[in-house]
Amino acid sequence: MCNLVLEGTRAILDMAKCPYEFASPEFLNLHLKDLSTIEKPIKTIRYEEEIVIELTEQQTTILTEYSGIIRQIESLLMKEEIYGNKQDPQFDNRRKKLRKFYEYAFMNPVMAGRELDEYKEEAPEKQVFMKGYQTFKAWVNGILKRFTETKMYALTKKTGDMRLAFLSVVGLKSMYFVSSIILDIPAEAKPIKSANAAYSLSYGIEVQIYEVPGADAYLYVQRNKEIEELGDDLRKMLKRLITEQLKEQFENADYNILMDLKTREYRQYFLDQAILNSIQITPQQAMAMGREAAAWIVGLGAPIENLAIDRNHVTDIYIDAENSPLYIEHSEYGICHTLFRYNRDLLEHAFKDIVYTLKGTRKFDETSPIVDVVLKRLSMRCHLQRPPATFDELQGALRIMKEQPFTYAQYLAYHSMSPFFAGYDDVLVSIGCSEAVLGLKGVGKTAFTAAKIAAIGTRRRIIPVQDIEEIPTRAFRKRGFHIGAARVQSSDVEETNTKELDLVSMANALLRMGDAALIINEVRSRIAVQGIINLLNTQPGVFLLYNLHAESLRDIQDRLELVFGIPSASMYATDRYTFLKKVRFGRRGRVYRVLGYEYESDQEEKKFVEVFRFKRGDGIDKCILEAKFLRNPEASAASLEKVDLGKLEKELDIAFIPPALARRSEESGINPEQYIMQAFFKGKMYEGIKRAAEETGDQTLLELDFVLNCNTAAGKLLTSLEKEEGQIDFKEAWTKWEPMFKTIVKDEIAAKKAGGAAAKESKEK
Repeated sequence: MCNLVLEGTRAILDMAKCPYEFASPEFLNLHLKDLSTIEKPIKTIRYEEEIVIELTEQQTTILTEYSGIIRQIESLLMKEEIYGNKQDPQFDNRRKKLRKFYEYAFMNPVMAGRELDEYKEEAPEKQVFMKGYQTFKAWVNGILKRFTETKMYALTKKTGDMRLAFLSVVGLKSMYFVSSIILDIPAEAKPIKSANAAYSLSYGIEVQIYEVPGADAYLYVQRNKEIEELGDDLRKMLKRLITEQLKEQFENADYNILMDLKTREYRQYFLDQAILNSIQITPQQAMAMGREAAAWIVGLGAPIENLAIDRNHVTDIYIDAENSPLYIEHSEYGICHTLFRYNRDLLEHAFKDIVYTLKGTRKFDETSPIVDVVLKRLSMRCHLQRPPATFDELQGALRIMKEQPFTYAQYLAYHSMSPFFAGYDDVLVSIGCSEAVLGLKGVGKTAFTAAKIAAIGTRRRIIPVQDIEEIPTRAFRKRGFHIGAARVQSSDVEETNTKELDLVSMANALLRMGDAALIINEVRSRIAVQGIINLLNTQPGVFLLYNLHAESLRDIQDRLELVFGIPSASMYATDRYTFLKKVRFGRRGRVYRVLGYEYESDQEEKKFVEVFRFKRGDGIDKCILEAKFLRNPEASAASLEKVDLGKLEKELDIAFIPPALARRSEESGINPEQYIMQAFFKGKMYEGIKRAAEETGDQTLLELDFVLNCNTAAGKLLTSLEKEEGQIDFKEAWTKWEPMFKTIVKDEIAAKKAGGAAAKESKEK
């Protein structure tokens, strides 16, 4: 039983205690039987599933009307007099026929009606049996008339399936090609009237963000018109292929390339089948169908695959459990609900396809119920959980990673930091200050850590140490960076693994291979934390960048001492602690990932000195990132565009020298003021890149290639102007840089136009 209870005139069904999936044939059979046993009036029905569905009186009437008819039929089955005389040869046949009709009524009203309508019986030769014959015939006609007049019968006839009829009653829809449910857009939902709330994606997918009154989150809706507008013949063809191929196994295939291979294969199949069967089809339709089929068969299902396409806006996809609606993190609108949900079978299939990309290196079963993997095909980090790590549920968190690393110019465009901080961070990374990037989940720690690689430059060896490949080493490598890759066992693991080196062992091994910048991604375990601290304390001057979950310095201190049993004084070995945070303006405003504050370690005084602090305003453009060590307002300004570097250098007002900067200045012999002015120069340069992207409308100027081009040119310029003891006249430097930068932008735009023209010409040929 599905634990149906009555509260007055309302029936409540707790789906958590039901053994069957909501709206499945098994569920409908049991549910209608339960309703048919209740003689008290029912005005509303409430389904407490992963989502709560509350039916109106009108919706409820459709179900209660139908269950009432079934209840009447059930009582008739017990009345032997309607079957005629027991001696009648047709007595048992009549009873079997009505019994069969009763059983079909729980599965499909149309099939049940057809069973009764097709009942034929010759008039008996013996007059003694004539009354029974006429009585049963009258009962059959009466039952059939009342039965076929029910709204459930009409809906089933219209939709062709009782499941679809039931879903239409409760305001849900079925995914056409697979047996799962899609929610409907609430009637009260209103599309947001904004350019960034409605946009197009590839494969004919349209996105619209809705505001739902009374809901905390926005509603994110995707529509694939190419698929939705297919004719019946093509839809049936597509469904048939998906149904058949979902049963196939591709265990020995390379899942990193299988999606593309199958998309092309299925596209050709649909073209061939359409020609053979004289069905009209366009190349665009065939491609959309091929991708839809591949998405379900060897991908993660069409909803997740399509969400992953929206990588400029969707940062995370969350799966709480099977049958629970997917929800996402949107770069503009924060957490958004979607209409998509997967049943257990579809979720198992999607997770299986993710795990298959590991080619047997990791298991995902009862013995290994948690797995992390990067799906390179989608540039997606997947964290999956199953029982016994969960209460009989499948859960997942899918992070869509940027295929290209962030740049300081992009962070300025996103209001994540001030121009001066961008320059200061660039300078301190370039001179080898160790740093911990911290923050809570989803603030972009890995992305910010990876962005610093550009500041390290191409003259130094760089080795990211990671358990899953999140830092895009190949993107840097093909741009001339000397960057390796070291794989270690998960930092969640406290015990050593014979197949994979632990983080500490790997880091020590790498140090024996020569000087290098080590980047350690996602530090979580006690062993990993202890290893980093040992490295910093036993290898003075080691250049180490790492990130971990923490909200504050106190948070780190408490974790070290209370959880890991490590003295908090060991924290001073790290030069800098940079905290990222999320901010929102209004309950449903855009979420911004910003630099919250930065501390530097005073190793002699054993204290942490606050260097930067985010100060909130009424809006993101009213916020400031205060530079604590400079009294000059330019250091905390949102723009350096009109700042005269020559004048600023003369009027530089330093409150104190940041400890990490002081140590590196002493080592290099270059005075701190020079590094500070270099930070202003670089910050002004990054802001110039941002402004050029805005003025030209070319957002690619914010990306790595162009930023590296500018960095290289600026670096050569500063080197050429450097005098004794590292002195640079930054007024002169900027005077020379401005025309150089204009030329670089002009050449970049011209090169793109020429490339576009060549591509067009080639296409036309």
